[in-house]
Amino acid sequence: SWYVRYHGVGGGLIFTASHNPPEYNGVKFNPPTGGPAPVSITNRIEAFISNPPASVVGLGSVVMIDPREAFAEFIRDYVIGLGIELPIQQSIAVDCRHGTAGPIWHHIARLCGLTILISNDDARSDFGGIEPNPTHPDSQRSLGQEVLIHHANLGVAHDPDADRHAICDELGQPVSPEIVSAIIMSDMVRSGIAVDGIASTVASSGVVKALCEHLGKSYFETAVGFKYFAPFFEGAVDRVIGVESSGGFSISDYLYEKCGFLPAILVAAAAARQHKTVSQLGDDINAWVGQRSFLEKSFRFDGSKRGLLLAELNTLTPFSGAQWVLDVDGRKWIWADGTWLLIRLSGTEPVGRIYSESTDPVRAQSLTSIALDWASQFI
Repeated sequence: SWYVRYHGVGGGLIFTASHNPPEYNGVKFNPPTGGPAPVSITNRIEAFISNPPASVVGLGSVVMIDPREAFAEFIRDYVIGLGIELPIQQSIAVDCRHGTAGPIWHHIARLCGLTILISNDDARSDFGGIEPNPTHPDSQRSLGQEVLIHHANLGVAHDPDADRHAICDELGQPVSPEIVSAIIMSDMVRSGIAVDGIASTVASSGVVKALCEHLGKSYFETAVGFKYFAPFFEGAVDRVIGVESSGGFSISDYLYEKCGFLPAILVAAAAARQHKTVSQLGDDINAWVGQRSFLEKSFRFDGSKRGLLLAELNTLTPFSGAQWVLDVDGRKWIWADGTWLLIRLSGTEPVGRIYSESTDPVRAQSLTSIALDWASQFI
C-alpha cells in the first residue's frame, strides 16, 4: 500500500488469506491511492475474472517487490514528522501469529529505538496450527502472557498479513482498538498535533464517538470495511484517524490502508511522552467517556440459508424499547441511553457477527444471548 502510493504506480496486488481459512485465500488490489479498492473497482475485477477476454495485450508490466525495510523507514519518518522524539525506549511483546510481521518489526525496532520481544515469527502457511485472528480471545490471552513473562510495556499481535492489530497493556489485559485510537487521538490533542477527528464503523464501540464529542472533534460512521473511510481521509483538513473494532487502524496522512504496526508504536510513544503506563492511559479515556461493556460473538450458518437469513434479518421486529433502527450494514438497534445491538453477515465466509454495547454488562450480555437464540435457526 505504501509502495503504490508513494512510488506512483498503477496499483498493487497482494495474495493473502489474511486471518481467514486457507480456502478463502484471495487477491487484494490497491489502486493508486494505496487504499483498498472501492466497490466500483472490485465489481469490475470480479466481472473480468468470471468472463476473461481471450487475450490481454499491452497493459503494462508487473514487478515483484520487497518493500519491508523501506516501509519501516517510512514509518520512522512519519513518527518523526508528528513531533515524536526518538528513541521511544519502550518494550513491546510482538506476536506475529506465524505471519509476515517479524522482519518489519526488526527494522522498526532498530529505527525507532524500541525493544521488541517477538514470538511466532516464522511465517507458516498453516499459521502453525494456532488461531491466526489477533482479536480472538485465545490470541489475546497468549499475548497477555507474553507481556507478563517479559515485563513489557505493552504487547501487540497481528493477523498473518499484519494489517490488523490487537494490543494488551502492561498488565496483560486487552485494550480495544477503539480505546487504542482514543489514546492516540487524545495524546495528539495534548501534544498540539492537529487532528480533525475519527472515522469508525457501525460495529465499533461508542467510546470513539463519545471521545470526539468530549474533545470537540468530528466523528464519521460508516459501513464495515476500511475502504469506506477513504472519502473522509481524502476530505481531511489536517488528519483523520480511521479505526475498526476488528483491529484496523490508519491515519489519513499516513496510508489509506490499515496498518498493524502504527497503532502499537503510537501507543508506546504516548506512554513514554506522558510517563504513564498503557493501563493508566486507558483509565484516562474511561474517566472521560464512561466505562462500556462491548461484546462480539460469531455464529456459523448454513450457507444455503444465507438468502433466507438476510430476508428474516431485514424484517426482524425491533427489540423492545429501541428508539432507532439502522440498516447501513446489517441491522442495528439503538436505545436512548446509548445501548445498541448489531447483527451482520460476513462478506467472505458463511459467518454472522453479533455486536452489543451498554454501560450495563448484564444488558449487553442479555441482548447478545437473544440475538444468538434467533440466529440458531439458520445454523
